[in-house]
Amino acid sequence: MAKKPRRTAKGTRSGLMISILVHAAAFFLAGVFVIFSVVDEPESKFVAPKPVERPKMKLKKPKVQARKTTRPKASNRIVSKVRKSNMPTIDLPELGSMAESIGADLSGVELAPDIGSITVFGGMKTIGNDFEGAFYDLKRDRRGGVAPMDQHQCREVLRDFVVNGWNRRKIAKYYQSPQKLYTTHFMIPPIVSPLAPDAFGAPETESYYFFLLYRGKLVYKEDIRFRFWGVGDAYVFVRVDGRDVLINCWDFHRPFFDWWQTSSADSGKFYLGNQTMHVGDWIELKAGEPVEMEVLFGEWRSGDMSAMLLVEVDGEEYPQTRQGGPLLPAFKTEDFSLDMLEEIYKHLPEGECTLTNGPVFRDF
Repeated sequence: MAKKPRRTAKGTRSGLMISILVHAAAFFLAGVFVIFSVVDEPESKFVAPKPVERPKMKLKKPKVQARKTTRPKASNRIVSKVRKSNMPTIDLPELGSMAESIGADLSGVELAPDIGSITVFGGMKTIGNDFEGAFYDLKRDRRGGVAPMDQHQCREVLRDFVVNGWNRRKIAKYYQSPQKLYTTHFMIPPIVSPLAPDAFGAPETESYYFFLLYRGKLVYKEDIRFRFWGVGDAYVFVRVDGRDVLINCWDFHRPFFDWWQTSSADSGKFYLGNQTMHVGDWIELKAGEPVEMEVLFGEWRSGDMSAMLLVEVDGEEYPQTRQGGPLLPAFKTEDFSLDMLEEIYKHLPEGECTLTNGPVFRDF
């Protein structure tokens, strides 16, 4: 008999399919879980290791045995005998109080001025008891530009300034050099006029129609009565305590500078430098009480210039000059230094005044 083929039960095939599907789903879920799951691990922190204690070794100082060295033998030198020359001893004179005049300071600070900067118009540093001077050029305006000026205008400017109480606003529009000088005297002997602008740092200034104006305190340590004798080329004006006490100039200027007249019969008799002196009004000072003092002098038409003030103390007797007048001392607020004496004596005739005697106008 022929065998009939076996039949597979219906339930078997469907069960197999279900089993395959179940296993496939299981594998799929396992793969998804393994591949896509993220494990959050805690962040690792660095922990420094504990310091290692190393054993310390005690070092011993090495002992070095130094050998004693022997001294080198002295070399044989040839010594020649030098014959000393007999030099005569020179005894220097003691300066005494003259040391102050040349600026020596025992503390080691050099006070003497530079010889190259010595000028009869003053120095660049003040010592306190001096007069401050300024340079004015009437040919230029305050900015240095050209200003119209002639002989008549020059005298009018000076007259207007002095008559109106030495008011500096009257001359403010004219050129003033920025450099100031400080002087302890007014002893400018006849010298060439270009030296004035040079001293004030304005060498480019033509040496005419200019003047110098000084202002300071006049004081003395005791009560004193005195008067100035003075000359000025081309002119000089002196004001003390608000009043004009002396004017002198060349004869052709006097009709223009006529508001002050001397009261002394000795005016115009005795020469000092290249002019005859005028005698000023009497001035009285109380001990230690300073008053204002101003001095103006300058040049008109170029050439030589000068300005010198001497002092006559009331009651003093003075030797006579070869002209027959009194040998008066120069006005000063400090003793003259040796260098300054030399500068003044270069251009000053002998025997017309004295520079080393007389009062020193200061309060000590």
